[in-house]
Amino acid sequence: MRKLSVLIAFFLAVGCVSAQSLKPENPYPLSAGINKGTSDSLIGTHYWYFYATPGSNRLTVRFKQPATLYGAQPNTVLTITLYDEKRTFRVTKVVTPKPNASEVSFGAPKVDKKMKIIVSVVPPNQNLIRMGGDYEIEATGDVQFDEVKSVADPIIRTYDSKMNSYGATKFLADGTVETSDGSRGTWKAFDSENRIYTVQIDSFRFSVQYLPGYGLVKPGEPNLVVFQELRR
Repeated sequence: MRKLSVLIAFFLAVGCVSAQSLKPENPYPLSAGINKGTSDSLIGTHYWYFYATPGSNRLTVRFKQPATLYGAQPNTVLTITLYDEKRTFRVTKVVTPKPNASEVSFGAPKVDKKMKIIVSVVPPNQNLIRMGGDYEIEATGDVQFDEVKSVADPIIRTYDSKMNSYGATKFLADGTVETSDGSRGTWKAFDSENRIYTVQIDSFRFSVQYLPGYGLVKPGEPNLVVFQELRR
């Protein structure tokens, strides 16, 4: 039986998250109300979108909980950028864990036509340790939102395995798993509401939980990444 290796000696507080996209060409639709995400320097930039309609609107981003490393909070910032689909404007601000800088707002008081607004949330440029944290994003005023288009199970995608030597690992729609080292396996939903799955690869059987824009982690231990979601 394959043994689970020590993955990441890192403690990260993760709240209840919405979904995020890691693809700039395919951002994820914001929903009405507060949307939650977890930014991670080892994962990459999150991309969201909403529609500004004639009138006025406001987008607010709050840095809720920074990542912690061995119980300490490293200095970190999230860079928030807004731009329209045609890239006629671009506005950037940053949020930090500091109380007087943990929230930023973008306002548009005189929108004269409907436009698609893209929002990027960029973690620190750090590839050696995980930095980032939990954030909230909310669009209010004269705005519209798209419905989520995909109805596929969220686990269906390609990951970078953080265990053994599987390498790139595909979770396919037919319930099978393929890895770049030639291993094969299966997956099935155990608790769909909480996105918990049972996975068997060769003789190794284990459980994982899907965190959007982050990957598959050990249930109840979000700091223990088993399969990290690929950026593209």
